[in-house]
Amino acid sequence: MSAVRRLYVVTHRDPAVAQRAVGTLVETAERLGIELVADSVELEKHPQLAQGCSEIEGSGGEASERVGDFDAAIVLAGDGTLLRTLAKLGPATPVLGINFGMLGFLSGAAHTSLVVALERLAAGTYRTVGLPGLEVEIADRGTSTAVNDVVTSGGTTGRVNELGWRIHAEGTGHTDEMGTVACDGMVLATPVGSTAYNLSNGGPVMAWGVEGTVVSFIAPHTLAARPLVVAPRDTVEVQFMGRGTPLKVLADGVLVGHLQPGESFRMRRGGLRATLAFVDDTSFYARYRDNFAVPMTFPGPRVRSSEQGGGS
Repeated sequence: MSAVRRLYVVTHRDPAVAQRAVGTLVETAERLGIELVADSVELEKHPQLAQGCSEIEGSGGEASERVGDFDAAIVLAGDGTLLRTLAKLGPATPVLGINFGMLGFLSGAAHTSLVVALERLAAGTYRTVGLPGLEVEIADRGTSTAVNDVVTSGGTTGRVNELGWRIHAEGTGHTDEMGTVACDGMVLATPVGSTAYNLSNGGPVMAWGVEGTVVSFIAPHTLAARPLVVAPRDTVEVQFMGRGTPLKVLADGVLVGHLQPGESFRMRRGGLRATLAFVDDTSFYARYRDNFAVPMTFPGPRVRSSEQGGGS
């Protein structure tokens, strides 16, 4: 990887959470010859950033228009802020997360390893993982993208939703009706997003690098609705078959539209949408185990009492 010389900075929305880390960031970056870049919101939250920090004018999407102005980004926050930064910067900018949230599954280092992480960035000894995205077109009202997942839910409180879904198979020209499911909603997730809402639904976890999209259901009122991994080139269409209050459609937790009764959205796998940076060699499987799996101990083979000299 290329050595990082200009680093875009994003921090937790609560300044107190990362205040001490920002001080460490400023000191270490100066020692390593890394120039920090931030927008006016970050400089207002953390005045100490102004020391040797270049400002990007404004606080909206300007960073995405100036990705060539910095080599990488660092996010001192949780997975939510990290996802928003990934979506803003796109695949050209590696983004390293330093976990200051609850889980930090996407983070490339713990907050206790900030100095080491900066040294690895400066030396170019970090690794990257490209993340594919999802494209969702809502009832001909434009296209939105997601790195994690697309979720449709809501409707009338206390009333189950009826969602019809079908799959348009690439290459065959077939459109297969998959039925109508009574449920609270649906989740369509990338491999990265399969460890989020999909995991809570009992959907399968897909390792990073698997090509596919998993469809799972939120509280289905049936034993027949099982999660399904859809091939990467196929398109999933979801239609609101019920009545009453429109359903919400969210991309990475951001509201991007509504479904009126009878309306539908289409979801397809897009190209590379973001690039995560890591400064350790932890595999996906070890990361999954450490964050989600229940620790187990194996005491070894059981010894029968006769082998211990006991018994009659």
